[in-house]
Amino acid sequence: MDDATVTVQEQDMPALCRPIAETSPMPMAGVDGSSHIVRYVNPAFCLLTGKTREELIGNAFSGAVPTENECLSLLDRVYQTGKAESHTGQEHAAADRFYWSYVMWPVLADDGRRVGIMIQVTETTPFFLQSTSMNQALMISSVRQHELTEEAERLNEELQRANDDLKQFAFAASHDLQEPLRMITSYSQLLIKGYRGQLDGEAEVCVDFITKGAKQMRNLLADLLSYTEAGAQRGEASESIDLNTIFEKVKQNLNWAIEESGAVVTSGDLPTVHGHEARFVQLFQNLAGNAIKYRGEFSPVVHFSAEKRNTEWFFAVADNGIGIDPQYYQTIFGVFKRLHGNAIPGTGIGLAICQRVVERYGGRIWVESQAGHGSTFYFTLPISEASR
Repeated sequence: MDDATVTVQEQDMPALCRPIAETSPMPMAGVDGSSHIVRYVNPAFCLLTGKTREELIGNAFSGAVPTENECLSLLDRVYQTGKAESHTGQEHAAADRFYWSYVMWPVLADDGRRVGIMIQVTETTPFFLQSTSMNQALMISSVRQHELTEEAERLNEELQRANDDLKQFAFAASHDLQEPLRMITSYSQLLIKGYRGQLDGEAEVCVDFITKGAKQMRNLLADLLSYTEAGAQRGEASESIDLNTIFEKVKQNLNWAIEESGAVVTSGDLPTVHGHEARFVQLFQNLAGNAIKYRGEFSPVVHFSAEKRNTEWFFAVADNGIGIDPQYYQTIFGVFKRLHGNAIPGTGIGLAICQRVVERYGGRIWVESQAGHGSTFYFTLPISEASR
């Protein structure tokens, strides 16, 4: 090969090889066709050999990886014929045997000139991972994985502490704020009774706002406490719960709302599950109470049902209320999310409590509805092994 040809190859090789190999995970090198001088290597080839590009480029390919005469002859043949070839050689190193596989193909310029050979190199042997370069790669990977694991553990610990702090704050706030609210309510009532007939209209309106605001805050704190307790794991003993009994207890709790609205609240045969009675009372009472509260122009009709599906109980709570637009299906399960503002009384925590109770026992909850056509809330609970 004359000097002009070498110069062309030196100029063209890197530019022609780079688009093919730069991001490839396979070790690749570009070499002159006859001199076998390395003109290009990709990052994977550097990792395999443990050498930098500066150390490899400009030197013989045989000094980069183990090569046999047959391999070098193959390089010449590929350059001369323009046809791709492959070769698996072997190197004896002490008691270990390394097998090196090569795939070679010509690198062509735009005008069809062969400017060099592209070589893909792999180590194929049970001792593959014993090579220095791969050990380095594995060590780097192992260190990085260890760092990521430690970081994940640290973040999990921080998240757990934040959750514990949040639960403690909500629990303490809902308890500690009850006392000043009771004082506000009591003194407001004393003010009304003691000065009945003596307050002008504006003063009576102000006292009325104070009383209603204190009552709303008391209800809000009570629901916040219920939400916190619904997700707490504080050693409550799990027991068998007959949900038919829970349903009857909820009907008694909602007796005034049922009578006032003329509601009809019924149920099919409900199963026995394992859990904590207070949590299922919360779940059923919030679902039934919402169905009565968000009623349409007709008297509310609410029906609870359940059926066994494979390894879980499938529950449905259907009503004939005002319904929910599909765009709010997820929104309504958030804390303090209320679609109707102050037009309908409530704190906006009821469905969040329901979701927390269901998820606490390994189930899921969702709604299907259309505005003006009632709603059906579905939830599942896993069937215990004993029940199966």
